[in-house]
Amino acid sequence: MKHLTSAVLMLISLTLSVTSLASASASEEAALTDFLARIKNLKTLDARFTQSTRDNHGQVLQSMSGQLTVAKPGKLRWHTDAPFEQLVVSDGELVWVYDMDLEQVTIRDMDQRVQETPALLLTGDAGNVEKSFVVAEESAAGETIFQLVPKDSSQLFESLEFHYRGDQIVRMMIFDAAGQITEINFSEVTVNQAVDSQAFVFNVPEGVDVIDGRHGR
Repeated sequence: MKHLTSAVLMLISLTLSVTSLASASASEEAALTDFLARIKNLKTLDARFTQSTRDNHGQVLQSMSGQLTVAKPGKLRWHTDAPFEQLVVSDGELVWVYDMDLEQVTIRDMDQRVQETPALLLTGDAGNVEKSFVVAEESAAGETIFQLVPKDSSQLFESLEFHYRGDQIVRMMIFDAAGQITEINFSEVTVNQAVDSQAFVFNVPEGVDVIDGRHGR
């Protein structure tokens, strides 16, 4: 998939003819429309996940599991299981990252964390996706795969992939500039069901260090 991502980037940046440029633009527009339709149809999602990160040689660097809950607009709860226990909560405006081992909470504006928590894109504003990413689409092994390449090359990753089987998301892939690949697989997925609003409320535990990274703080 790394080679495919490179090919997409080359198609975007190097135009061999007016015809190929028009074809690429049409393809990107169709992919964007399809991806945005899926985001617009998603109101809530709750799922178990397993996550693994591999280096550029395929060696597994870290594996973890946990629970993900998202709801529009911009609400997220991402809780990884021990021994790498961490809780990420977004109420649509702020994001809290609580590291249990360090007994530390970091608070930031949500727009600063989307690049570090790509699952927030599932609950995001369609206009922000169109403004921030070039989208490509392909089908493989019974899945529809959307590749999102940031228009801003300074972002923390080179590209993202969202894998769907039918209308249901089954996997996310994150490719960074160092060649590392993070794969997140979803199971026990429920979509557009009522979720507890308290899942997106975070109260800082007593005695925990707070790092406030909000604008103007």
